[in-house]
Amino acid sequence: MGVLQSHKRKLKRRRIVRVGACLVLTTLVLVGLLLSSYLSSKKDPPQVLGVTKAIGTDAGYLGVWNEFAEQKEAQKKIESTHPSIQSDIVGFGKQPITSLEEDPGEFWAHQRRSGMNREKILSQLAYDPAFTAFCKARHIFRQPEYVELVAVGDNLYHQKVIASGRQEDGSYNYDSIYSRMKEYMQDKDIKILNQEICLSHDPAKWTSFPDFACPMECGEAVINAGFNVITLATNHALDKGPQATLDSLAFWHRYEGILTTGVYDSQESHDTIVVGEYSGVKVAFLNYTYGMNGRSVPKDYPYIVNVLDMKQVEADITAAREVADLVIVFPHWGVEYQNTPTPQQRQQAQQMADAGADLIIGSHPHVIQPLEILESKDGKKVPCYYSLGNFVSNMTSVEKCIECMAHVTIKRDGKEISIVSVEAVPIVSYISPDSSEYCVYLLEDYTDELGKNHRNTDVTPARCTAIWNQVFTITEFNYETGITKP
Repeated sequence: MGVLQSHKRKLKRRRIVRVGACLVLTTLVLVGLLLSSYLSSKKDPPQVLGVTKAIGTDAGYLGVWNEFAEQKEAQKKIESTHPSIQSDIVGFGKQPITSLEEDPGEFWAHQRRSGMNREKILSQLAYDPAFTAFCKARHIFRQPEYVELVAVGDNLYHQKVIASGRQEDGSYNYDSIYSRMKEYMQDKDIKILNQEICLSHDPAKWTSFPDFACPMECGEAVINAGFNVITLATNHALDKGPQATLDSLAFWHRYEGILTTGVYDSQESHDTIVVGEYSGVKVAFLNYTYGMNGRSVPKDYPYIVNVLDMKQVEADITAAREVADLVIVFPHWGVEYQNTPTPQQRQQAQQMADAGADLIIGSHPHVIQPLEILESKDGKKVPCYYSLGNFVSNMTSVEKCIECMAHVTIKRDGKEISIVSVEAVPIVSYISPDSSEYCVYLLEDYTDELGKNHRNTDVTPARCTAIWNQVFTITEFNYETGITKP
């Protein structure tokens, strides 16, 4: 069995922004021009890894850009390609900086709008062979960009979890449950949570086993924590009927930037692959449940929940490969409270890998199951987290309180996109003795003192570590080195 490696503290670790060298070069020209009029007497121009050493000051950026512009008439190319935004190109000499003192708010709003336009322009220019050659001749090389993904397990509110969020004025707030993980996740790009149960405005529906629902404030806390992808296809998806499911879905759709998958409000949305784009990387999210506790998909709502039918899964993966760079499948599967994947899970995982999935992240058993690196029929390495276990719940046994967070790093090097590393990170669900406080910790931050004050005093760091080591023989895999870590 593997031995749990000490996870170095990641709260202060910053994701190094590696931008394509050509993008960096031209962006710095713009930033240098913009900031020079406002900050020239206060600060040095911003520094970007690997480029300032090659070029020097903001004047150097400007000189390199102007040299290329003269050779290739870059500005003419930009204007002919994007005539509608000529007047909005700050930093290319098309917009005088005169409004700072008059209206700083409008000035910076304008820069934000212009920044989006520049991104489009520079993205096109970055792949100009002449500009690539120009940079190469000056030993300025494009650096790969990295996208970081984290995913956690079941967000399952029992009655005591619901009661813990009640405030003195009668309102509900659950932000504290996610406070520790919010800090860890703040610099990640894709943050995924499995929402096990529906949200409801109606307190009469806030019930636990066997039919669950929780306050809308649960969803607000999830949003506040920073999660931006929500998987919804679970065995509890229809606990309160299809209308409650749709009302819950509508809550998530109120928030810009939040993607949901697995539950749908129309046939059209059901038939559309859910894709998010992060630093130029398009990721498809596919989510399915093995069943719904004996319930069938309603005839009037044939699209409402994705059921784990392998023919449909394989077809969806094929369709997703046409519109996305990476395809992630989230199966809600397996047997509850079993740390070992079933033969059916293993068979289905291999089918998903063979169909073209790049990553598989499972849920449902309420306990952790191992991370394995599958090999598809075409030789591709496909990580499979069989179960991340719980995330938030009122379950108190050690086996149900030691949990897993998936951490995946994706690399974009020009037009080449790939997963470069995967990691299983141990986390722990803390519950206070009187059930008034719930919080999720990294295992490395979970102390003996917290263990002594857990509602179940057996939930100690040592016991959690022992169970983790029994389940995980692999906790890390690096694609580039081929190295696995126990």
